[in-house]
Amino acid sequence: MNTRGKVFLIGSESIGRGDDDLGYEILMSMLKTLVEREDRPVAVIFWNTAVKLLAEGSPSVPRLKTLEGKGVQLLAGQLCVKELELTGKMVVGKLATMDEILDLLLHHDVVNL
Repeated sequence: MNTRGKVFLIGSESIGRGDDDLGYEILMSMLKTLVEREDRPVAVIFWNTAVKLLAEGSPSVPRLKTLEGKGVQLLAGQLCVKELELTGKMVVGKLATMDEILDLLLHHDVVNL
């Protein structure tokens, strides 16, 4: 299975529609399973409230640090981090400009979660 060109796009603290708590648990399960797999996306872009997942105090940080350690780029939308007053509180991943985000979105297969 070739996933070299995949980029995951996460826009909130949960995935799927419906119950947000269940959506959060699904997201955490997906991240845990993704860490265990050999086939991973090249990057995961977090924007809107999803940037909170990369900030200090988030229970997702250990899984995300492991994922990043396995070579997956974790990018937080710079504008979102600023607007949500999380500047200086990001503990995993890196800030990305809209230009950097667009480069990934325009040149890879995007999976919108």
